[in-house]
Amino acid sequence: LSQPTTAANQSVSGGLRRRVHSRKKPISQLLSRSNSVTASADVRGNLGPASVVIQKEPGTDWIKDRWQAASNMHGTAIKGAHWVKLDFGREIIVDKVILDWEAAYADQYKLEGSLFDLSDDDGNDKWILFDGTDPSQEHRRTTEKSGQSPGVKKETPLHVVHTIDGFTEKKAIRYLRVFVYKSVMGWGVSLWQFDVYGTYADEISDD
Repeated sequence: LSQPTTAANQSVSGGLRRRVHSRKKPISQLLSRSNSVTASADVRGNLGPASVVIQKEPGTDWIKDRWQAASNMHGTAIKGAHWVKLDFGREIIVDKVILDWEAAYADQYKLEGSLFDLSDDDGNDKWILFDGTDPSQEHRRTTEKSGQSPGVKKETPLHVVHTIDGFTEKKAIRYLRVFVYKSVMGWGVSLWQFDVYGTYADEISDD
């Protein structure tokens, strides 16, 4: 008796073979501007809320479209370290991070990831994706400056963009936080945009 051809089998040259459904490898994409992502910070500051750093269309308003850890329009820094945290709502694998700082930028910071909500405490559930305080990791970060800050008369960039890659260890996280130790310029550290590229962990095949 001949075997019927089913959805799982096809006749090829008188024989039978099983149809294999291959799964394409996910392509890295911009994840942080999704509606499912939320942003929070340790302080409200004097300008926009933390949510401005994940706007779908990055803003250009010098006051409303950036987050700043300052207490007034003179840029007086709120004392201490500060952080901005993203919750992706599901597990992701990070490929690249772009931090678009204002003139009040930082370079002494860490990118911390976790499957659990990050708090102010130094726990064991954090994974350091990038350590800007470690000179041996500086090759992973490139810097581009552009524009002129309207808040000062001398030549001062409006944007200081850090692109960080080299995430060789593909570890799933749900939360990603930039933990800033201090501002380079002395003003309260200020961030326009926090862009994260990568893939969703549940879309990656083990095949």
